[in-house]
Amino acid sequence: GDPLPNATLGLATSAEIASLMNLTQEMATDVASIRTNIADMRGSLESLGQRVSGAESKMGRLGVVTDDHEARLRELWDRVQDLENRSRRNNIRVIGVPEGVEGNGVSGPTMLLSILQDCLLLGESDPIEVEQAHRTLGPRPAPDQRPRPIIARLLRFQDRERILRLAREAGELYWRGGKIMIFPDMSRELAAQRKCFTLARCCCMELGLRHALQYPVVLRVTVDGRLHRF
Repeated sequence: GDPLPNATLGLATSAEIASLMNLTQEMATDVASIRTNIADMRGSLESLGQRVSGAESKMGRLGVVTDDHEARLRELWDRVQDLENRSRRNNIRVIGVPEGVEGNGVSGPTMLLSILQDCLLLGESDPIEVEQAHRTLGPRPAPDQRPRPIIARLLRFQDRERILRLAREAGELYWRGGKIMIFPDMSRELAAQRKCFTLARCCCMELGLRHALQYPVVLRVTVDGRLHRF
């Protein structure tokens, strides 16, 4: 009766070995599949890395191109500003002249020249010629609002400088009982840049220093006989 159990044990062991071999084969297949997937992923990552590197390279080149374009735009903008302000080189801006004073055939250059003669010490020997004079564009303001400035173009640049100098020397100007002011005409951008020197100019005045704000934005200050530019 003893040989039967041994034979059964031998058959069971063979079956387990066969099952174990099948399992091992399946595991080997799975491992091979995993390795293939890892290799594919590695290839994809390398391809992605190359694409990212290429994209970064393109972005770098685009950055250089963008910087170049911005530099050119700044240069063009500076040229436009320079041309605009040079076109206003002979202009003055008169602020405070009431609305509605134009009339009775007196307007434009004739009216402005009359205002300048009433407010400034203009000599008769060297008359000032006004080419154009008009209010700034826009709707006429209400009576309780500030009047629109008058922009005037003079025939000669020297006349503009003379008017501005006389206005500075006079301090305050009045016409028909109201205060008026005369400034050089310029673009908003240039006016904002020049306004940055207001505090410095006030300090120069308090200290009694000789100074001048020249075109376009250069502050000249004389200290102890030495000229400084800012």
